[in-house]
Amino acid sequence: MAAKFHKMATDHGLPACELHKIYNSCSAQQLGFWAASLDKEDQYHDAVFKVFFSEGADISNKQVLANVVESIGLSGKDAVKHLEMETFKPQVDSDWKRARDLELMAAPTYIINQHKLVGAHPYKRLQMFLENNGAKRRL
Repeated sequence: MAAKFHKMATDHGLPACELHKIYNSCSAQQLGFWAASLDKEDQYHDAVFKVFFSEGADISNKQVLANVVESIGLSGKDAVKHLEMETFKPQVDSDWKRARDLELMAAPTYIINQHKLVGAHPYKRLQMFLENNGAKRRL
């Protein structure tokens, strides 16, 4: 799976490192909720994806995550405090429970009207999935 991801990324000109290990992302997910509460969700997720997929950083490491949040203008010290207090753990646990309830086994998974499309797909395949399940194109 890692080799397929790396090839797909490099084929599309995206920076990608060889992924040799997958880290527990619970802490990164918790900080995603914190960043969202501060209107920095998109910047945070972009930064986490970059350090993991481009640099292979350990996104379970508090210092790595503190550096990520600092790179988008948030306090690394506050991030570590939220992780230690598990401030946003209930939200992460709720998301994981919902994923189990929906029998989601991979990311990304797209769901429309009980129909699922699992995995990364070319744009045309995603468009076809949406149209076949009633989505209307908006201009």
